Amino acid sequence: MTFHRVSLGGVARWYLIRNLASLPAKTSLSHPAAMETLEQVGSSAFYLDEAGGSLYKLVRDKYDWRKQTVKWLLRELLDKRLSGRIAAAREYRSNRIIRRAGLRTISCRAYGIALNPCNPLGSLYAMEYLDEARSGERHFLAQDAAGRRDFLLRMCDEALQLIAHGYTHRDFHFGNVLVDTRGELIWIDTHVRRLPREHARRQACLEAMLSPTKLKGEQYRQLALEHIRSALENTKGPV
Repeated sequence: MTFHRVSLGGVARWYLIRNLASLPAKTSLSHPAAMETLEQVGSSAFYLDEAGGSLYKLVRDKYDWRKQTVKWLLRELLDKRLSGRIAAAREYRSNRIIRRAGLRTISCRAYGIALNPCNPLGSLYAMEYLDEARSGERHFLAQDAAGRRDFLLRMCDEALQLIAHGYTHRDFHFGNVLVDTRGELIWIDTHVRRLPREHARRQACLEAMLSPTKLKGEQYRQLALEHIRSALENTKGPV
């Protein structure tokens, strides 16, 4: 772990990071309009290292240390930062699990934690920036009915690879994949959870992965659920 000075739109902040790609110790990041699109979903801030081609994801604290001091101390400082359970570390571990399952993920270049406990952007995750890749959600919405069905089933087939490896996605939706120029899927925001051993709990976990809100309607949730159930029954899987 090394110290890094990261300038976010001209504001310098210090982070302790695990550097996986020889990133410079001092980095100046910009915030172009494309970052605002990424920030429309979730509570993370995104900045770009245009020279190095890296995208930085910084997760905001859920609690404000000035307004919710006790919750901030217990949840943000003790439970996350001091214990090492920050979002970036969990995402890095999940990224490796998904790769071991044979799926393609966005490449992680560094992850770390803010040195100043009052810095609300406590979790840092740096990844490769694929400016030519298209959001899976935009790709899905641009398709006709048959194209949407096929795209969803492709995502389900890749989810089945992860299920066979003993894990499931914690946030399964179209916006968490990219589609590259060759049409291949790249998984981003790669949080996973281990499947429980008990049959009923495994079934409930898999069903909870599929949300009608995240999959653009109940019809798509049912399509995904039936596809996954059928595949697992044919392979004597957990459902």
